[in-house]
Amino acid sequence: VLERKLEASQNDSVHPDFRCFLSAEPPGDPQMKTIPESILQNSIKIANEPSQDMKANLVRAWNIFDQDFLDKSEPNKRKNFRAVLLGLCVFHSLVLGRRRFGYQGWSRAYSFNMGDLTQCADVLVNQIQSKAPNATPWQDLRYIFGEIMYGGHITDKYDRRTNNTYLE
Repeated sequence: VLERKLEASQNDSVHPDFRCFLSAEPPGDPQMKTIPESILQNSIKIANEPSQDMKANLVRAWNIFDQDFLDKSEPNKRKNFRAVLLGLCVFHSLVLGRRRFGYQGWSRAYSFNMGDLTQCADVLVNQIQSKAPNATPWQDLRYIFGEIMYGGHITDKYDRRTNNTYLE
């Protein structure tokens, strides 16, 4: 019935701005019918991916650090430490989010996990503690995170370049 109505709407009596928007999401009510496959095949497909995946990854990454860990650094270095840690969590969320796109995200499937993030955070504590109060060892951190910690998983040169670009 829906197909016939849409075909009938193709005649000249339909307003030129007429659009029919359908969602391919399965109906919640089992009594409702699904959209016929032929309609979906002949339709223009639009995918709207919400940013919730990045947000969910970021919230999950940040929540693994309790208040005791956030207070590990000296008081005069705490603000700098927390800012870099947040940046590390954003980077981790981005790296995990790219996996979702398969070979368009990374050339190979890499097994990044929360262990990588916690180990990088421990390294961050040591690096921040060993430097002057407002001196952040950016080059050292980029090399350790990009080439050793996360980069240890990466085997493709283009993926390594992408990873290091994100850290820049």
